[in-house]
Amino acid sequence: MTVHIPWTKGSGNIILTFTGQGNGTIVVTSDDNNLDEERSQVLTVSGGGISRHVTVTQGAAPNFRLSDGKYLRLSDGKYLNVRVD
Repeated sequence: MTVHIPWTKGSGNIILTFTGQGNGTIVVTSDDNNLDEERSQVLTVSGGGISRHVTVTQGAAPNFRLSDGKYLRLSDGKYLNVRVD
């Protein structure tokens, strides 16, 4: 089962993937963060009479953008960030 939960800040979704049964693992992924700041959101996970709050945090968007506004993703799937000292 996959559930998409919209981020309350920025665009995109938090994506939860799980079997929906028992005490199985919940895999959390997300669409890219389009903000220049970290974002977080509290989710409530419940089942079997148990309820827990889980905070999902995602780092700021990459700060290096191409002329079309997209981010440069490296071959390992990470983004290029530029730091000026």
